[in-house]
Amino acid sequence: MSDEPAVTLGAAVRRMMDAAVLTQAGADVVTSVTKELDALTEQLIGDGTRAAMPWPDPQSMRRGYRPFSPVIGAANPIAPPLEIRVCDDSSVLGEVTMRPIHEGPPGVVHGGWVASLLDQLLGHANAAAGVGGFTAELTVRYRRPTPYDVPLVLRARTDRVDGRSVYASGEIVVDGHVTAEATGLFRMPTGERLARVTADFERRQS
Repeated sequence: MSDEPAVTLGAAVRRMMDAAVLTQAGADVVTSVTKELDALTEQLIGDGTRAAMPWPDPQSMRRGYRPFSPVIGAANPIAPPLEIRVCDDSSVLGEVTMRPIHEGPPGVVHGGWVASLLDQLLGHANAAAGVGGFTAELTVRYRRPTPYDVPLVLRARTDRVDGRSVYASGEIVVDGHVTAEATGLFRMPTGERLARVTADFERRQS
């Protein structure tokens, strides 16, 4: 299956997830819809359910292409999704509008989602700088509540590289105010780890 139908499906399920949280429909409607959803789910399962999440090829991943990512993947209904672009200085700029389904305290985004957004953006900045790696440590400072249903701007950059250790930082900005900021330590993979990732990709494609 190409990515386009999966992205369309992801958007439809995302709308359903929002509706499931916000619905004021009666119990009879909810029960009826639940039965219909179960039937539709069985159609998707069929005989060809994947044993694992689909991954793009390693080259696409290095460019930040992850259609099934839980944070940036348009084909993943869990994702907001966060849109990211690389700036001329190799820093990255993200834009996203979180929804009521991401609510933690009343009216604001759950802190775990705030951390996920920043972790994704810092990692993306490292990949854009050619020093992508795995998160080893992430420190998040919550400056003020991060609201949903309003545009969020995220910025991140690679600060320095020390051997296989990569240090990055970033922040979430709303109307010119920083609501959260993060610093992270990332580890670039060894040649052995890269070989395992490539082998796992080839296994998934077979």
